[in-house]
This record gives sequence, structure tokens and C-alpha cells, in this order.
Amino acid sequence: MPTPTAITRSAIIAQNFAEGGPQQAGTYTVTKRVELDGNVDVETPADMDIVLGAFGRPLSSLRAPMVKTERMGMMRLRTVNAVPVIGSSNTVFDVTARFDQLYTWNEGTGLSKLCTPVEVDFDATPRSVLMYRSPSFSTQPAADLNTTTDLGGTKVDYAGKPIQALIPQMTVRVSVVFDASGVNSSMTLVSVYDRINTLAGKWNNASFLHWAANEVYCESGSVSHIRDEYYRATFNLRWDLWYGCEQQPKTDVWGKPAVDSNGAATTVTWKSLVRSSANLSLMFDLASDPTVAAQTAKEGSFITYP
Repeated sequence: MPTPTAITRSAIIAQNFAEGGPQQAGTYTVTKRVELDGNVDVETPADMDIVLGAFGRPLSSLRAPMVKTERMGMMRLRTVNAVPVIGSSNTVFDVTARFDQLYTWNEGTGLSKLCTPVEVDFDATPRSVLMYRSPSFSTQPAADLNTTTDLGGTKVDYAGKPIQALIPQMTVRVSVVFDASGVNSSMTLVSVYDRINTLAGKWNNASFLHWAANEVYCESGSVSHIRDEYYRATFNLRWDLWYGCEQQPKTDVWGKPAVDSNGAATTVTWKSLVRSSANLSLMFDLASDPTVAAQTAKEGSFITYP
């Protein structure tokens, strides 16, 4: 038999499509029986390249061009497996390919398309603080608050020693699956770096998810590689009843809290880290559809879109 140069005939003999839901990857597996014009030597790379090329190159797209309005529209070739058909003298092979995507199908009013997933985690764990005054305060906590006058409230310290108290606090983690392939998007890893650099350490300057402006801040951000073209960008946010403030007593010449005739701190002020602000919703620009991503992060389901 001559050395193979091309596939002469091919036909699909099996196929299977599985869709896993809003947080699971969809997969498409297809098998072709292909016949070549020569006898394939499985140890010769050039011969096997012809066989495995029955479905194109690795990471090639299933749809050309790729589209978000079809369930299989953003799938890429992940693996190819070739098995010689018994008795064919290595001229006929069953070639199986697996295509998949991390885009998931979303259905709602005015929405029927593939989108990259968004996940949100909440952890309402209180923060331990040293408290000299208890509510109600004449000066309420606020973002970037550093007062010079007494904050008011009921004095609860003794001899300038504060009590330990727990105040409500919530950690919010928003994760956006991000496609770095450039298809239908100009986003790259540089885009992730820019978002983290822009948002980390900032208050929200506009309403964000469940909070009004200046009520939640971004502590940090990170990115991890899922596989191939997919990455996960994660932003860690914080809501705090005291807006991250601490109660600080004014001290005497010896560095101890100045106390009044009853042994309580005479003047207690708010002190906090001063942060600038940014539009935290910019993190959703990393998603394939920022509007859907923001809505999903807030409501927990695309069913409420828009």
C-alpha cells in the first residue's frame, strides 16, 4: 500500500451532545469513520497527522465563525482519539473528537444566548473590635471617616480600657469566568490586571449589587487559570457596619487614654484607612456579557433578566 496523503471518505457514525446547566460545561462528542488513500503507519507522525486532522487542529472551533446564539456556538476541539478498524490494513480509522465550552446557555426575557458563568459567595462573619462607645453615636461611621471631635454614644470603657465587641461584617467574593481567546471580545490577561489594579482597595462610587455608593469596598483581586483559554478572575469585597473604622481614644502625655472623673475616656474619635473610589461594576466587563453577569451576580439567576 502507498503512503497516505489524504482522507478520501469520511462519515459520522456516532455523536452525543450533553449540556450540564448554568454552571456546567456543555460537551459534544462525535465519531467519524475515515478512509485514507494509503496504509497508515501509526508510528509515523505525518501519517497520524492526516488521521487526527479529520476534525481540524487542536482548539479549532466547532462553528465558524463562533457565535453565542447557538448552544454549541462557542465550542472548541479539546481531544481527538483514533482507532484502526480491524481488518482494514490501517486504511480505515474511527476518529473520535470531543468539543466543549465553559459558556452556558441562558434563557430569560429578551435573552437566549451563551454567557460565561459568574459565581458569588457571601460570608457574614462579625469583626472583633475594641469599643469605647456604644450606639447611638452623634457621629456615625462612614467611609474614609477620620474625626477630631468626640463621636458620642454611651461610654462603656473602664479606666480607659475598652470592651471587646462584635460588629456585623460581610465578605463577598465575586468570580467571573473569562475567555482570553479574543473571540467576540478584546479581553486579555492584561485586562484582568487592569481591573484588579483599578478596583483593589477602592470604595464603590456608585450602586453595586445590593449596596449604595460608598458602602462596600474591594479588598483584593486574583486570577487563576482554569484551562486552555479560560481563566477565573476573583474579586474579594467587604461590607462593614463601621465602614472599616476603629474607635481611637485621645491620649495623655504618657500615651494612655485621657479619662474623665468617672474613669472613662474623655474623647474618642473615628479613625479609618482613607481609600479612593471606583466603579466596582467594571469587574463584570471581563464577562462575555457584562449586563447579564451583573444581573446574575445580584439576583443569582438569569431568569430575572433584565
